[in-house]
Amino acid sequence: MRESRQSEYGETVARFALPAIILLGLALRIAYTAAIYGPSLNLDYPGDYWDYHIAAKQILAGDTAFTHRVFLLRPPLYPLVAAALEVNRPLLIMLNQLLAIMIIPLTHLLARQLRLPRELALLAALIVALDPTSIKYSGILLAEPLANLLLAAAFVALLALRRAETRPAALIWGLIAGALIALSALTRPAAYLLWIPLGLWIIGARWQTGLRGLAALALALPALLGMGLWQSHNARVFDNGAFTSLGAYNLLYYRAAATLHLAQGRADTLAVDLNLARRVEERLGNDADAITEDWTKQQHRASTGKVDAAMRDIALEVILRHPGPYALLTLLGLYQSLIEVTGPLSLIGALWNIALTLAAAVGLWRLLRRRRWVDALFLLLPCAYFIAGTVLVCTTCMDTRARVMITPLLAEMAAYGVMRLLNRRKAASASPSPPADN
Repeated sequence: MRESRQSEYGETVARFALPAIILLGLALRIAYTAAIYGPSLNLDYPGDYWDYHIAAKQILAGDTAFTHRVFLLRPPLYPLVAAALEVNRPLLIMLNQLLAIMIIPLTHLLARQLRLPRELALLAALIVALDPTSIKYSGILLAEPLANLLLAAAFVALLALRRAETRPAALIWGLIAGALIALSALTRPAAYLLWIPLGLWIIGARWQTGLRGLAALALALPALLGMGLWQSHNARVFDNGAFTSLGAYNLLYYRAAATLHLAQGRADTLAVDLNLARRVEERLGNDADAITEDWTKQQHRASTGKVDAAMRDIALEVILRHPGPYALLTLLGLYQSLIEVTGPLSLIGALWNIALTLAAAVGLWRLLRRRRWVDALFLLLPCAYFIAGTVLVCTTCMDTRARVMITPLLAEMAAYGVMRLLNRRKAASASPSPPADN
């Protein structure tokens, strides 16, 4: 009877725990936003938001063919959302917060799909609710909340695909996962090649040989279609077949510029940028003397395919000529991507991220030790994809914003790590103590 009552009590606590965690996450995000922007939410919004703002205004002005050059930088999904709300910034912030907290129950669902016990699934959800980086990037005007929610939903669909037993089920879940990845990339470009490593994961994870090819094809089809249509649009309208021109721009003016800055004894940043810009113009056959101190590197952000190619070539020349500084900045990039949180949450964010990274590493090691290769690769491949992309292309322009999209996966690994540590502590406390010396 006593055990029955304890079980009923546990069920009752579990029933209310997840809603309580969601409400806690929402409260923390509201508190952060109010502290940063003030109760009116009407202060200026710096950074990347202005690209989305301009794009949304263009849509409202009738540019539904996405011909303004800002669309070469930013895909159209988040500007469409902003335009639907008539670029009302307080409403956009509130929407972002609602989208962000929806990732919390999806994290709980992911944990249950990965066969985590109920208590540790709740712990994974709590980690996402408390994560300082997630709090920061849900309370500002950026595309991350929508892109990350779509990505978290794609992860849920992928695990459902893994367990599909029939061809129709494999086809449906593969199409859903691929479509969600495509929509995430059309919100924020970071995920636009993620279908490749995840497609390989599906081939390895699907033990039923007859469903492997179908499942991988179902994932790739909507992803390729979505990305291909947008690249075709960019090639036709902007003479640039890239998904976004920011990749080449960031590679040159952040990754290569930082490498050159360090290689030249911490040379003046403006001088480094001007030198790189002149090299780009020379490569294009233009007058490099036109690049003066009044010139801004922003002029190369939304560019043609030829300019992109020149920026990539020069960036690679710099990197190959200075491998030592490049390697040092790679280490810095890992620190920034996994640990650093800029702004008011810097100290608590750094301490939190150290603990989260260590717990996730323990959890991943536990999965590998137990030979749960498929689960380990499911958690590891997206993390490696996003972190490597940032480290290779843009070390100095990111903090842990570079990993906010994989926070649910880090939370799952950290929950596994906590399970390992708790089991070891329980085993140590249960072991008999040695007899005392007389």
